[in-house]
Amino acid sequence: MIYTVVDQIRDELRQRVMSGDLRLGSRIFEDDIAAELAVSRSAVREAVRLLEQEGLVVREAHRGLYVASPSYRDACDAAQLRAVLEAEAVRLSPPTDAGIVEELESICQAFERLEGDAEHIAAVDLDRTFHTLITQGCGNGMLLRKYHELDGPIAIFFHWFMAQVPSRIEGIADRHRLLVRAFALGDPGIYALAVEEHYTQAVAVLARDLPGSARTTREPMRRAT
Repeated sequence: MIYTVVDQIRDELRQRVMSGDLRLGSRIFEDDIAAELAVSRSAVREAVRLLEQEGLVVREAHRGLYVASPSYRDACDAAQLRAVLEAEAVRLSPPTDAGIVEELESICQAFERLEGDAEHIAAVDLDRTFHTLITQGCGNGMLLRKYHELDGPIAIFFHWFMAQVPSRIEGIADRHRLLVRAFALGDPGIYALAVEEHYTQAVAVLARDLPGSARTTREPMRRAT
């Protein structure tokens, strides 16, 4: 697979969002990014379009381009839909494979190592790997596309929160092991209950810290002169 200039720009901007270098709600100027990275504006525009599809940035009419700034309501809606789609993916998947269960357990062990180092960005990326492994066997391409459209919003919710509240990463391995145990049972109904609880608990904690609305967190950012 060819790694293009657009891919490089997308990954660079994603890293800046996830690391907090580009803060939630901050303005993004495509011309400035192109000049800084010494790339064409068209390449930046295409990279930004991909990030819009991921839900990491938003373009507002007559206002410009911003890093996404989700509200608590957004978090609730995204988590609820994510749980529904994940449960349905498990229902449509073949019988539970012992090899996948072993891979999931190895990811939980990786989570444990990240807890000690408080590696928030790595934890968010590993979370995506974990849930993708569970859903990928469903055989329904449209379901998976819709599922992964929520990757960006879910990532930005939880990265932002874990960065603000370092203790949030503690126990992340145990929380995912509960899903592994439910998945290993091979009963889609049991897994549906477990994954709903998984997301519900996470969003309940977010309630204390996410802004009430995306609009309230807009931060003016002056262009460099």
